[in-house]
Amino acid sequence: MNIMVSGIGGIGGYIASVLCAHESDVTLVARRKRRQSLEKNGLILHSLLMGERVFHPAVTDTPASAGIQDMIFICTKTFSLVQALQDVIPCIGPATIVVPVMNGVDHDDITRRTIPCGIVVNTVIFVTCSYRDDYSIDQKSRYARLLVSSPGTAGAAEVAAVLNHEGELECTAVADLRPELWHKFILNCAYNTITAYYGCTTRGLAEHPERLQQFRTLIREAYAVARAGDVPLDESVAENIYDQILHRRSLDDTSSMARDFLAHRPSELETFGGTLLRYAVRWHVSVPLSESFYTLLRKKESSYRENP
Repeated sequence: MNIMVSGIGGIGGYIASVLCAHESDVTLVARRKRRQSLEKNGLILHSLLMGERVFHPAVTDTPASAGIQDMIFICTKTFSLVQALQDVIPCIGPATIVVPVMNGVDHDDITRRTIPCGIVVNTVIFVTCSYRDDYSIDQKSRYARLLVSSPGTAGAAEVAAVLNHEGELECTAVADLRPELWHKFILNCAYNTITAYYGCTTRGLAEHPERLQQFRTLIREAYAVARAGDVPLDESVAENIYDQILHRRSLDDTSSMARDFLAHRPSELETFGGTLLRYAVRWHVSVPLSESFYTLLRKKESSYRENP
């Protein structure tokens, strides 16, 4: 198969590594210093699951030159999704499977609205990955799980056949992705928001009772939005998310959005807070604390742009 991966950060780099380990025709889309590093040094992986690996796939900053692809993975941040899709449109034919792998709950809808043809496969991924200053990829979790769904097509089954490899990545096709998708979204809406607001780790929540109460409230507000949208979630989800963050992870963990705010980089504030508020309005749910945090974080982000 001809396979392309756009967005070679933590998640994209790990998916690309799994593909490179098993497929012979993989093209990475990267630009500027990242492209130069990949061309010179290869795709370097430091993985708890796959070990130390180096791959040398094709790398391009002009996707159209690679021609029509069988499968395209888009692994950018959500705010870059539309541009990434527009860049690969020349590579999409009627049978091309396009797979957005990122945070949020509406990336499949955005993908369908942006591309003129192709088969869209929706996803939710569970893995801990990041990239270093030298653009090598760190995969630190003892799990890597990708759920895929494409009701009415065989696209999800085809993606699972390509990506499911024992000990590297568990990729499973499911009929209804919403429970897992929203479970992760609720966690991200609460945890990314509060850690970005306070610029703190999980320890910075655990040591302040008022922050813990706010964290519970943010979880419950996002859960209420999901239930108003008829997402089939168990009633224990909110408490499970709280327990997952406070008792099943390192207290020194923080969120990607907190790191982005501290570094004055573009963040996924709209992916989490903005999207949650839009659904809250659509489904008539009051989320006062989520709205307050979102408004304050937008002001903070604007000040960073004005004073970089």
